[in-house]
Amino acid sequence: MKFLRIIAMTVLALASYQAQAWEYRTRTDQMRGTTTRFAEVTSTNKVNFSAPYAGGSTLDLTVRERSQDGLNILFTISKGQFKCSGGCKFFARFDDGKIFTIAATGSSSGSMDTIFVEDEAPFLAELRNSRRLIVEMEFFQEGSNQFTFNTANLKW
Repeated sequence: MKFLRIIAMTVLALASYQAQAWEYRTRTDQMRGTTTRFAEVTSTNKVNFSAPYAGGSTLDLTVRERSQDGLNILFTISKGQFKCSGGCKFFARFDDGKIFTIAATGSSSGSMDTIFVEDEAPFLAELRNSRRLIVEMEFFQEGSNQFTFNTANLKW
């Protein structure tokens, strides 16, 4: 009986963790009187790159909406560099669906740790209806690597 209670508590804890995977925040620009909204989730796995990025890298997926440029969907690697100087592509699979080729672009600031999805609306539509996302991306001197996200319950 005690064993069943432990299993039930574990299942409930995992379910609540999955439901809380997305973190939401806002940032207000006091000078301009605008607000930026964010929804962020971190990959459930880490990838081990070689030095100087050794020690396990995670990937963050951010949905952002700003008044100056609208909707943005971006990926940021915790330690490492994308192989995406001008434009690039990556592969995405939502749940058990087909594999999509997604066009992306590097950050306008020149930062090599962030890329932006070029056609945000269809990506967001898939994201809203998914429970899991797997992406495969190219990293500088590291080749292709895959990251998995728990995307359930996005409220956007």
